[in-house]
Amino acid sequence: MSTHRFGGPWTEEKLAILRAYLDAYTTALKNQRFTLIYVDAFAGPGSYAEFVDEYAEFHEFRRGSPMIALEIVDRPFDRLVFIEKDAKAAGDLMTLSNTYRGRNITVLHGDANDEIPKFCNEIEAFDRAVVFLDPYATEVYWPTVEAIAKTNKIDCWILFPRMAVTRLMPTDREPREAWKEQLNRIFGGLEYWMEGYQDSYQISLFSTEPGQERTWSSEQIAARYKERLGTVFHKVAQSSRTLRNSRNVPLFELFFAAGNPRGAPIEVQIADHILKNL
Repeated sequence: MSTHRFGGPWTEEKLAILRAYLDAYTTALKNQRFTLIYVDAFAGPGSYAEFVDEYAEFHEFRRGSPMIALEIVDRPFDRLVFIEKDAKAAGDLMTLSNTYRGRNITVLHGDANDEIPKFCNEIEAFDRAVVFLDPYATEVYWPTVEAIAKTNKIDCWILFPRMAVTRLMPTDREPREAWKEQLNRIFGGLEYWMEGYQDSYQISLFSTEPGQERTWSSEQIAARYKERLGTVFHKVAQSSRTLRNSRNVPLFELFFAAGNPRGAPIEVQIADHILKNL
């Protein structure tokens, strides 16, 4: 199996959190009659290569999130759905699924923003699911998040692209139009991120009119996204995890949100414990 993702310690950190939650989640529902489903919205090929240093091609192949979900054994998932837009990676997932012939695995070659709402529309009364939204950058759109929350049956781990979104919001001016459109898709509207700007009255050689400057830090941008999650999900974990690169620069913020009103308190408690202690 080939890989098309590369990672480092922050990737392992993210996957360790996911593994711990999936294990605790399935164990907690072990004696329930629910059909348990795992959905990997940006599944990749199933594994990734970890760099040792800047001169090494890779250290070794590591298990990606699809393989982690398949290896939950105490109470295995009844069904697994792997979504991947890249054709070659989707082919690799098909190869992976063929090695687990006894499992109910669906591989969807498509855009997660199209496939996730379809899945949500088809979810049944006794289905319970965990969705992992693990984009490369800013591919997750707000209607996709809303569709997940509206089912009231899905827990969601969301990797918010903190660095990429911050770069879409310049400090000394409003974003260009294309960036505004992208921010609207991520946050669900102009009003949810434009508050991060205020008038700037610094003297300019080219204009006497006030410009705009960003007042939110990268951390505040991520916090606003967490607030947005709280408007659609039943409960959002208080804790999150900042994932940093080798230079200690924040790349992503990992959030957890629970959609089921009855299960949310215990699910969020489990996620909070993992985020704080793992």
